[in-house]
Amino acid sequence: MLIQNSRVPITDIILYGLLPGFLKVFVYRLKGYKIGKNVTIGWGSVICGDAVDVGDFTKIGFFTIIRGKNIKIGSHVSIGSTTFIDTPIIAIGHECKINEQVFVGGLQYHNSSFIVGNNCQIMQMSYINPAISITLGNDSVIGGHCLIFGHNSWLNIFEGYDVKFEPIEIGNDVALSWRVFVLPGTKIGDGSVIAPESLVNRSIPSKCLAAGNPVKIISKDPEFPRIINEEKKNELLRNIINDMIQYFSGSGLHIVKKDNFLTISQDKKALFSKKKQIWLLQIIYDHESVNFYNNLQKNISVLVSLKTITNETRKVLNQNKIMWLDIEKKERPFFWNDLGDEVALFLRRYGVRFNRVKE
Repeated sequence: MLIQNSRVPITDIILYGLLPGFLKVFVYRLKGYKIGKNVTIGWGSVICGDAVDVGDFTKIGFFTIIRGKNIKIGSHVSIGSTTFIDTPIIAIGHECKINEQVFVGGLQYHNSSFIVGNNCQIMQMSYINPAISITLGNDSVIGGHCLIFGHNSWLNIFEGYDVKFEPIEIGNDVALSWRVFVLPGTKIGDGSVIAPESLVNRSIPSKCLAAGNPVKIISKDPEFPRIINEEKKNELLRNIINDMIQYFSGSGLHIVKKDNFLTISQDKKALFSKKKQIWLLQIIYDHESVNFYNNLQKNISVLVSLKTITNETRKVLNQNKIMWLDIEKKERPFFWNDLGDEVALFLRRYGVRFNRVKE
């Protein structure tokens, strides 16, 4: 064969994959890869590329293979174990999570691309073939066991069978439920939801609920998604906080609730002693109290606000290293603490994801 492309990069696995993580990062930097701070690469995992850029605090599980010509992975990305990403051009945005046993590869061209926006998630056991290109917008999710094919070639085109190699575009804030099959040439508009076990063989406009085999539009804007008024948003957040209290309590944390404050403590065992760590969480539901930053308690660890936190308030919070979560603007600071990260992770269950913004 003139064009050689081994199925698995055995040489790289032997040379680099079996190294300890910290040593692997050091060697990759010597090779000219741009590897950010606090990056962890699991045992048996390798990155193979001509130009590689990995952002800060990114984690790659064990026996994961990432291979391409140009590879760019953002900061705070998590890629699960035994995942295989093999595409010439790979770009994965910040705060993304790719679960275990995801396969990205298959029949492609020399410039095929796999482009993922910020704050996306791809669930386990999904098979993705970017024959030309697959683009996934910001804040979108691909459910587990999904099949996304950029080509449908097998039978002879000269005998009347269709052969397609076409890009797939999935917009921002799109949700593909589990076991969705997406065919080549598909475009899915921003804010749309595809129901489980659907076959997407056509373009779907923005803000639609689509289902079926083949897919049909069930509901669309302005009925979908429904409009949530301020009173209902307030109620939703209170219910979410109550759910979070139960979850934290069931996970071994001690919670004391008083008005819009939660005192959260955890007993941590040291070698010869036990230490209690205490955090104070403040929740702000109304807009007015966010503006009057002088009324904020300076001893809080985390502030969660339903409405936009003003720049003036953010400045005070940043100066006091109080982690804040702005639900309306979907923003958080670059710094964090254990409680703040746990709250942000819990809010992801309800589709609330945050972008990190500089102070």
